Amino acid sequence: MRPAGASPNSSTRGTADGVTTTLGRGGSDYSAAVLAAATKADDLRIYTDVSGVMSADPRVVKGAKPLESMSYAEAAELSYFGARVIHPRTVLPAVEAGIPVRILNTFAPADRGTTITNNTDKDGSVVKATTSLGGLGLITVQGAGMSGVPGFAARVFDTTAAERVSVMMISQSSSENSICVVVPDDATDRLKGALERMFN
Repeated sequence: MRPAGASPNSSTRGTADGVTTTLGRGGSDYSAAVLAAATKADDLRIYTDVSGVMSADPRVVKGAKPLESMSYAEAAELSYFGARVIHPRTVLPAVEAGIPVRILNTFAPADRGTTITNNTDKDGSVVKATTSLGGLGLITVQGAGMSGVPGFAARVFDTTAAERVSVMMISQSSSENSICVVVPDDATDRLKGALERMFN
């Protein structure tokens, strides 16, 4: 069976009122993934303007290179922290069906690109790729009285949830006397104020 590909007309849908609209960013990729899974395609090929998923942002790192293969979990982590080549949820139907997803370059079709599968053998590298994400703030809750106190972390996260702030990353010191949370920059001051009110 021929591999499925993204179709320029595959990213539309109808609203509840019957109005034709688009699926938004990644809509064509998602539609192609659904078709690939439904037709049991050999692979799903997504064409972009780069030769696969890069090991780093080539605008920042001169030695960045395309990755030959990676797991779906690795692609999801890279996307979450700033990689923009593909949103992993858009190709999930194909990945769940065990269909390899290939990220290829429209302008350099001979390049190997990156193949995303459920499982990828380790290539021996200590770090496969790096990425970065801007627009974040770091809040540290620290105090000698925190160590060994049950429920302290819960109070931090209850406050975060009450403020409806999404936590991007969490870190706690081994001594348990500090907790750091990474949150969107525009929510930093609001959450800081809420935490100060909670513990003062």
